[in-house]
Amino acid sequence: MTPGRAVSELRPWIPAVFWSAATVGMGALVGRYWIPLDDGTLAQSAERVLGGQLPHVDFGDPYSGLNAMLGALAFRALGVGLASLRVPLVVGFAAWLPAVWLIARRLAPFSVALAATTLAALASVPAYPAAMPTWFALFAATWGLLFLHVYLDRGGRRWLAAAGGAAGVAVLFKVVGLYFLAACLLSVAWHRASATRGFRTLALGGCGAFLALLGGLVLPGARSASVAHFFVPAVALCAAVVARAWSDPEPHRADSGVRPALVDGVSLLAGFLVPVALFLIPYVFRGAVAAWIDGVFLRPSRRLDAAASAPAAAWTLLTGVTWVAVVALTQRVGGTSRRRAALALAAVLALGFALDDALDGAAVAALWYSLRTLTPAVTVWGAWRLGRRRRGAADGPAFAALAAAGLWSLVQFPYAAPAYFFYVAPLTVLATLAVVGSSPRSRGPDEGGGFTPVVGVLAVLFAYLAAGYAFGVATAGERPLPMDRGGILVSSREAEVYADLVETIAAHVGGGSLWAGPDAPEVYFLSGLPNRTPILYEFLSGEEDSEPAALRDPDVTVAVVNERPLFSPPLDADTRRRLRARFPESRAVGSWVVRWGSP
Repeated sequence: MTPGRAVSELRPWIPAVFWSAATVGMGALVGRYWIPLDDGTLAQSAERVLGGQLPHVDFGDPYSGLNAMLGALAFRALGVGLASLRVPLVVGFAAWLPAVWLIARRLAPFSVALAATTLAALASVPAYPAAMPTWFALFAATWGLLFLHVYLDRGGRRWLAAAGGAAGVAVLFKVVGLYFLAACLLSVAWHRASATRGFRTLALGGCGAFLALLGGLVLPGARSASVAHFFVPAVALCAAVVARAWSDPEPHRADSGVRPALVDGVSLLAGFLVPVALFLIPYVFRGAVAAWIDGVFLRPSRRLDAAASAPAAAWTLLTGVTWVAVVALTQRVGGTSRRRAALALAAVLALGFALDDALDGAAVAALWYSLRTLTPAVTVWGAWRLGRRRRGAADGPAFAALAAAGLWSLVQFPYAAPAYFFYVAPLTVLATLAVVGSSPRSRGPDEGGGFTPVVGVLAVLFAYLAAGYAFGVATAGERPLPMDRGGILVSSREAEVYADLVETIAAHVGGGSLWAGPDAPEVYFLSGLPNRTPILYEFLSGEEDSEPAALRDPDVTVAVVNERPLFSPPLDADTRRRLRARFPESRAVGSWVVRWGSP
């Protein structure tokens, strides 16, 4: 048997082997690392639901509520502990990978699709293996993108309704799922574009309204980097839709125009409403639908100031633009020139890594920033490329991938911490496949086409940096949290601090209750003592300036003060003075001060 034939016979098994290896690897990594505030929020929310409470009614869940319910199921099945919350994350990751593979395979040759799926897997959950709702929203949105691709390729509005249903599930994990719903609507508009007066009016009005809403959200007080990351991609996508409505050579086709677009939109929204309506059944019986709407769609606006972190400086956008320009230029030259360009790029990157220590890490930092700017750069490039072309059969899936990535990048708004890029990276990988594969030299998913050696070099760079980030996260888990509700590996320092904190609370709480704050959900969970208030984060409750429960509730015997809250403001001087008067004894434990009354 020849080597080529052997590979051909093994080829159907390769994705399954990759899937198995990735799932096992994720299972090994998922118990490492934490951010106490995040894990404490997830755990306390899940425990409250397990006890019969309803998110946004009985307590202020910072997310939509489905994640807390999933966590409660994990607690019921596996026991109450931080490790239990991470099991559904591994299951979700394993269920998500086939969607990434199937999308990638529709856009690229087998080997390229496998490499892209590997890259998407690496640049995702391993970077932050906590059961955050944004991961589950990403999983749902990716499946929704696959359903949308099937619809755009084959037709059948049941697939469109399925994409809407996936968007609904994403919203139930976190409100950012609305960005994927917007991407679906833009994709429908692209698919049904027609050079008729009615559709042009619809496209201009719809895109104008969307951009006005988005601009009202992201533009007030925004710096140039935020505008480029969060608004310019949406403008480019809308411009492509409008341009298509002015360039359609067959304006009166039966499958385009206003009526098909509206029917598609209704199908999409109907699918979206099904999971939302099912989720809201207990809220209907409690007469609390308005409370859920307020908690999910209105209260999060408080995050815009309190929990804000802008993207890197505007100059870093030049790096992402540079990569796009290099790829675009090398697609225009022949095979020998492509290989030379790839070797030259590899040499420059190798030199940068060699000089990184001498440059105090500036070279790797610049490369890292270049990855974070790829999403807006690829989205604008792809929208420009598709918008100026004549209608083609593969354009719909390509545009859908671009819209999903470009609008999903808004999950980084308003808090664009470095780790948040990994919530976006998998869709950016798929969008890049879509744009590169739509090169005029690319003749289909089984042709090499625009996937030049330069693209391979950049993919290796992306994988190296993502793996380095994930390795740093994995090695940060040094010791298990030494309490029954732990079960995950954290840094040695954090293990010591939280063990000491829980022991100190237990030694002085007696038969009373605990108050901890501001922003201290993990203290309640790890100590096993209930939070008798509905507040997880003071700044989201709107009560950050009110008197803490430690001064109102006579049953509180221990108060734990967070000296360095991440989001809410620290306690003011008068509140501290009154706490000292009621709880004169104290002990500092890390960034916490534990206070209790005199014996």
